[in-house]
Amino acid sequence: MSALKFMTSLGLGVSSALVTTAALAAPAPVFEPILDDILTENPTHPPLRLPATVPTDVELYPSIMPEAGILFLNTEPGCEEIECTALVVAAESEAPPLWPFIGAHPSQSLELVDGVQAHFWERGGMASLQWMQDDSLYVLSYRQAIFSPEAAIAMATSMATEPPYSP
Repeated sequence: MSALKFMTSLGLGVSSALVTTAALAAPAPVFEPILDDILTENPTHPPLRLPATVPTDVELYPSIMPEAGILFLNTEPGCEEIECTALVVAAESEAPPLWPFIGAHPSQSLELVDGVQAHFWERGGMASLQWMQDDSLYVLSYRQAIFSPEAAIAMATSMATEPPYSP
């Protein structure tokens, strides 16, 4: 499943403006169990950018769809249902048609780092920051009951600031 199809299945839509926060470092320790499963030279997907921190007190369990360029943090081990999804990190080799989506408005956008503009969407308890960088689409989607908008911005900023993951 492509990142775009997964995000569409979450039903993400447009919402309000956010304020930026910076964070820098290597991938957060929560990703360690699956780092060896990340394809770093996938011809169909760009390399993943991973958040440096995952600021929550909720225990999260990583999983990955390496062939699709999608990484998940779930609230239950082995659960692949949307209800268990706390965080999704994805990369696509190009933006979907009409991106940013119809209904996007500058007040729902923010600059993660110099020249990298993210668009914010929310719907049904999930929210997403999506941006183009290095000719690729990057997505950080999160459950709003688990992560604050400030935490999501810090994660997305660290993704945009740090280079893509490579072992």
